Amino acid sequence: MSYYKKLTATDLIKISGFVPRNRILWKNEINEEYSHDELTTEHYYPEMVVKINSTQEVSNILKYANEHKIAVTVRGAGTGLVGAAVALKGGIVLDMTMMNHFLELDEENLTLTVEPGVLLMDLASYVEEKGFFYPPDPGEKSATIGGNISTNAGGVL
Repeated sequence: MSYYKKLTATDLIKISGFVPRNRILWKNEINEEYSHDELTTEHYYPEMVVKINSTQEVSNILKYANEHKIAVTVRGAGTGLVGAAVALKGGIVLDMTMMNHFLELDEENLTLTVEPGVLLMDLASYVEEKGFFYPPDPGEKSATIGGNISTNAGGVL
């Protein structure tokens, strides 16, 4: 018996209360790209994909998933080779790519606050325009900063 609950139509209705239905993929709406990362050795389909737009949506979904024992996998662009974005237990994949905004550049403290879906190539361009640079050099520039940080992907050795 699995620890995690399988999603039902009731879960879809409840989650649609947190996120508009047009940003939720359910059952046959989920395409193959969400079943793997670039390693592609194994394929595990989530039961639902939610395209997140705010921290409030993340909070609401995680609270609901925790209360109902639903597995959650966070996904950026899916460019990784480590299986970090693969829904091994089914459940919900939170697609963070819509959370792609630059929030604050603190030039005095040399910090940049961004949302997790910002692409590395956009981050590099943004700081270069301000006279700075982003020193890590991962091989995949279309990866997201959230995925980059979560998998410690700092570049080619």
